[in-house]
Amino acid sequence: MSVNIKADLEELLRGFKWNIKGFIDTEGKLYPVPEIPQVITGLFEAMIIPRITEPIQRKYNCEIVLGKPREYPQLTLFGGKIGENKIAIDIKSARKLSGTRISRMSLGSYAGYFRYPDRKLPGCVFPYGDYKEHWIIGILYKWQPGKPSEELVSDVEIIIHEKWRIASKKTATGDTAAIGSINDLDMLRAGQGDFNSEREFETFWRSRPVKR
Repeated sequence: MSVNIKADLEELLRGFKWNIKGFIDTEGKLYPVPEIPQVITGLFEAMIIPRITEPIQRKYNCEIVLGKPREYPQLTLFGGKIGENKIAIDIKSARKLSGTRISRMSLGSYAGYFRYPDRKLPGCVFPYGDYKEHWIIGILYKWQPGKPSEELVSDVEIIIHEKWRIASKKTATGDTAAIGSINDLDMLRAGQGDFNSEREFETFWRSRPVKR
């Protein structure tokens, strides 16, 4: 059986939508979703991870390791029909700023573990070089502050590409050591980033000075 993670994820996430009404406490009281980007991203992750892990594990009889908070990647697949080489899956989100632009997604650090792929360093579940594929599930959405929780997020769209294919030559935010995605919506959908190959992508970002 050939492994086609992109096709698997696209099938499993077809029809995905935001349907969160809020948080419920132990007494049944409903609280609205805070208008905080990190909370929205966390909720997306909580919705998507169980939706994809069980079917993939069943299909490929593989191991799936969940990364800790702030650890790359969120999901590591290996073993079974996937084989010894590991596959990374990371979930990212970005707001649609217009019909042609999104806010830049952070695709992970270009310091530490990324710069030294043969070493086990903090921030990465396994040495970065152990992974043969790096996939991004990008969740793009319109943001409607002031609306009820179930309407806070709309027009949800999911794109799935290898990391290098949607990477830009710009950092995600300011001076942080994080790789930024491209922000042109059509180019993002097509997986046409700033690099022609994974090697070019890695060489560029590993040679970029890290500001302290």
